[in-house]
Amino acid sequence: MFVRARIAQGLHTQEEFTEAFEGAARELGFKLTVSVRQVRRWESGKPGWPHPSARTVLQALLRSPVEELGFARPVRNVGEAVAATTPHDGPVKRRDFVTYSLAAVGAVSVPVSPDEILTQDMADPLDRLRSVLTGGGAECRKEPSHPKALAQASASAKRQIQKCHYSSVARGLPDLLVELEPRHGSAEERRQLDRVAVEAYHVASSLLLKNDDAPSAWIAAERSMAAARRTADAAAIASASRILAHAVTAVGHHRQGVGVAVRGADEVSGSVSRSSPGMVAVFGALLLRGAWAASAAGDRDMAEALLNEAGRAAELLEDSNLQGTAFGPNNVLLHRVSIALTLGDAGRALTEARKVSVPTLAVAERRAVFWTDVARALHSCGRTEKATAALLAAEGEAPEEVRSRPVVRELIGELLMRDRGGRVPVLRSLASRAQVTV
Repeated sequence: MFVRARIAQGLHTQEEFTEAFEGAARELGFKLTVSVRQVRRWESGKPGWPHPSARTVLQALLRSPVEELGFARPVRNVGEAVAATTPHDGPVKRRDFVTYSLAAVGAVSVPVSPDEILTQDMADPLDRLRSVLTGGGAECRKEPSHPKALAQASASAKRQIQKCHYSSVARGLPDLLVELEPRHGSAEERRQLDRVAVEAYHVASSLLLKNDDAPSAWIAAERSMAAARRTADAAAIASASRILAHAVTAVGHHRQGVGVAVRGADEVSGSVSRSSPGMVAVFGALLLRGAWAASAAGDRDMAEALLNEAGRAAELLEDSNLQGTAFGPNNVLLHRVSIALTLGDAGRALTEARKVSVPTLAVAERRAVFWTDVARALHSCGRTEKATAALLAAEGEAPEEVRSRPVVRELIGELLMRDRGGRVPVLRSLASRAQVTV
């Protein structure tokens, strides 16, 4: 059984398996190694019962509960093993096996003794990122890369997060951030690194916010702002202000979040002109973030004022992805949907949603967020079937946005609770893919 599962994942030799196992362990936050000799034991008729961390990695890598791989518990089964991740549709190459959800690996082992719970390392794909943000990450250090290569890596991470490829971003970002730490070099090299750091830490904060870790996101946003201040560049300051306002608001300091956005907008407004569309985009995106923060604070008037100002800025642009903002007229309309929801007006959110031209939204993340907001509004109105249809549209745009984000998975759970009679079969299928149960 073990050999068959290994080969099914494209790991045709035991050496390939050991490399893949150790790679999967790193992605899941474990410091595990495995020898070919150990693999032979696992493939024998009496493989024993692996350590909890090893079980988690095995289940994630081979996409089967360990009991189905030939392993036997040392004591009677205390319950069903948690289901493995959704089966793939075809052969997976060795370097492509990592498709874990950020919300849940989907392969957590059930402990059989208290000691296992007390000694087992918990698997969280974001732990390496948090470690780097809090001064760890020494194990990631390597020969410094050229600033140009780091800029390319940062730009790639930004593209990946806008495609909602969150697990991919989580794998590569810690190494990038370590390389952006202060180092010896010319003043020009340090300036180049600071420009990269503004966006790299912005991406890190966004990723953490997507996973409801606002405190860690605040740390990353502060790093982005510090780097932006060192560059003294208006676009960098506007970008960093936007993510800092988001993180501060997400922590619960709503009015302070509004303040960050408004002060940032005031500071850079003198650099905004029709001849600088990139600056218009970051300025407008900052205003939208301020409007959202104001709605979180319950300040309807401030939210409307900032939305209107963002709308005037958007009139200078077409929908695009300048400076990685996805800012434009349709993004302003999308924020009107989100802000109406935040203010508790689902009916208005649906009215505003009718004005949005979804195909012209510049990036997949924005399109998926739009459909998710529509689903939230429909759910608030008691329209479970249509809410499910909206979530399916979001999943079609960006599967990880639906299957891994805690807020979306919570919405799926609420829809399941409402549809206990099973009138919406596709909801059950969606919940299965997102690993949501009630």
